Amino acid sequence: MKKVFIVNLILLPILLLSGIVFVNLCYKAPVFLDSREILAVADIKEVSADIISSQETILAEPFDLQIYEDFYNKIPSVPENLGEIKGGIVPHHLLAGHLPAAFFNNLKKQNPETVYLIGPDHYHAGSGKVLTTNLSWQTPYGILPANKKMVENLQNQGVATNGNKEIFAKEQSISALVSFVKKSLPDTQIVPLIFDYTVTTDTLEKVYEYLKNNVSDKSVVVASVDFSHYMTWPVANFHDEFTKQVIKNLDYTRANKLEIDSWGSIYVLTKYLSAKNFGKVAYELSSNSAQLIGIPWTKETTSHYSPYFVAGDAQKEKVGSLLVFGDMMLDRNVKNKIDQNGFDYILGNLAGQENRFFMGVDLIMANLEGPFADSRRATTKEIAFRFDPMLLPELKKYNFDLFGLANNHTLDMSKTGFDEAKKNLSAAGFDYFGTQYRVDNESLIIKQVGDYKIGFIGLNDTNSAIEKSAVKKLIDSAKTQDADRTIIFIHWGAEYKEISNTRQRELAHYFVDNGADIVIGHHPHVVQEMEIYNNHPIFYSLGNFVFDQYFSVPTQQGFAVGLIIKDKQLSVYVFPLQQKASAVSLMEYSIAEKYMTNWTKNSRLQNYQFNNFNLKINL
Repeated sequence: MKKVFIVNLILLPILLLSGIVFVNLCYKAPVFLDSREILAVADIKEVSADIISSQETILAEPFDLQIYEDFYNKIPSVPENLGEIKGGIVPHHLLAGHLPAAFFNNLKKQNPETVYLIGPDHYHAGSGKVLTTNLSWQTPYGILPANKKMVENLQNQGVATNGNKEIFAKEQSISALVSFVKKSLPDTQIVPLIFDYTVTTDTLEKVYEYLKNNVSDKSVVVASVDFSHYMTWPVANFHDEFTKQVIKNLDYTRANKLEIDSWGSIYVLTKYLSAKNFGKVAYELSSNSAQLIGIPWTKETTSHYSPYFVAGDAQKEKVGSLLVFGDMMLDRNVKNKIDQNGFDYILGNLAGQENRFFMGVDLIMANLEGPFADSRRATTKEIAFRFDPMLLPELKKYNFDLFGLANNHTLDMSKTGFDEAKKNLSAAGFDYFGTQYRVDNESLIIKQVGDYKIGFIGLNDTNSAIEKSAVKKLIDSAKTQDADRTIIFIHWGAEYKEISNTRQRELAHYFVDNGADIVIGHHPHVVQEMEIYNNHPIFYSLGNFVFDQYFSVPTQQGFAVGLIIKDKQLSVYVFPLQQKASAVSLMEYSIAEKYMTNWTKNSRLQNYQFNNFNLKINL
C-alpha cells in the first residue's frame, strides 16, 4: 500500500506573552485557539493513502491518538449518577481538551445513538447559512459515521445546506471534537451543523424547530462553543459570569449579547433545551487559558464553559449586566486626534479584536462631558465643549446605550444646543438623562437592563448645590415605577483631588440611606476611592474616560466598572484604564495590580476584598 505523509500540528514549548498563542507544556498537541490562532510545525505521521484520498471521510484534525489519550488522562473528577445528559456545551479550544473528554466520557453509560454537534462557521464558508455534511470522519480511533438520514432530512427540508469536505476539514468547531466522540462513544453517529456569526434569527428558528421535532430520546445536542476571546482574564471573567447565568436561564433571547464565538449555537441549544424541559444543570466545568498556562497577565485569553443539562427545570436567577465609564469629552485635542486618525484611534485599543471589550453586557453608559449640538456657538465661557453629531454612529458601533448629561458642560452651547443634542442622541438611538441645573423628572430614566428595571438618576452638584429632598423624591418615584434598583450617577467633588471630600460623602450616604443602591461619581478628572456603605457600593470618581488632559499621570487614568446584578448578590469588576494622547486601553496587568493595591488602601471596603479585580457583595 502506498504511503503518504501528513504534516500534523504540534505544540511548541514556548509562550508568546502577547497572548495570541497559548501553550500547555503538558500536551504535545495542536491547539485550536480560534480561527487565527494555529501554530504549526512538522510532526510527521504516516497515514494510509486510502484514508486521505477517500471521498467518504474527512480527516479529523488533530490526527494523533496520543493527544487525546493525554486529555483523557487529565479528566477532572465528575460525580456519577448525574442523570441522563440531554444536552451540553464543550469547548473546541484544545488547550482545554480535558473538558470535552470529560463530557463525552460521561455519555458512555447512556450510549446515545446520535450526537448533534453544533458550532460556529469560523471561516464564513456558509455566508450566513447553516452548513452540514453526510461525510464520515476518520479519527485516530476509527471511523465516526454521519447520520446520513438526518443530514439528508435537514437538507431536503431546507434547514441546512451541504458543506464540502474542505470546509469541514478545517472547521475546528467540529473537527477538533469528533475524535472525543469516537473514543467515548464508538457506536454513535454524528450530525454536524455550523452557523456563520451573521446568521439570522429566522434561520436559527428553522434549526430549532427541526431539532425539537426530530431529535430522538436517545440522542444528545451538544454546542461546540468557546467563550470570551482576546480579552484579559479579569474582563473574560466579567463577560463569562454574565454569559453563564444567561445560559443557565435558557434565555435564548439574549444569546446575541453574549461574548462567545457562536451566539447561534447557544440560541438553538438553549431554546431546544427549554422546549424539552431539559434545563437542569447537573454539573459544570469551566476554565480560562490564563489559568491553564499559569500566566494571569497575558493580554488575550480564551475561556471555556461546559455545563451538563439533564431533564428538569432551569435553575433560573435574574441577572442584569452594566459597563460604566466616567467623563467622555470629544472636543479640543480629542477632536484633533479623531480628525487625524479616525474615531477608532480613541477606543480601538480598548475594544480589542472584534470589539470584544464592548460585548457581553446588557447596557453600556458614560458621562457625556458636552453636547452633540448642531453647530458651535459663541460663548463667554472660558472652556466650552461641542461634539460633532457625526460621531454618534461611531459610539453606536461600540455598543453604547445610555449617556448621563448632568454636568457642568451640558449647556456649553446654550439651551438650544442642549435641545439639539438630545434630539441628535434620540435620532441615533441613544437614551439619556440629567440636566445641568435642575433635579426633576428629566433627571430620572427607567431602563430595562436584562431581567431588571433600573432607575438611573443623573445629578450635577458642581454649579450649584443640589437639593437632597428633590433627589429623595426621584428615588421614591423610581420605586413607584417598579424599578428594582436605583443608580445615582453624579457630577461632584473637587477637580484633581484623589480623595473625596466631606460634601461627597455626606451626599452619598444620604442617597443610600434613602433607597439608592449604587452611587457612581465623576468630575474630579482623577480616580477617587471606593466605599461600601451599608452594603452598597459608592464610587466617588471614575476619573477620565476620554479626555485631553495630558499634563499629569492621574488625569490620564480612569476606571471602567462592570456590574452584574442578581437578587442576592452584586458582582463588581474594576478595570483600570490608561490613556495615551487620548487613546484608551486597559492598564498593563502588573501596573493595574499595583494601582489597585494603592487604591484599595484609600478605600473603605468593610470586610470585602477584591480578587482578580472582582468583588462580590452579598445582598
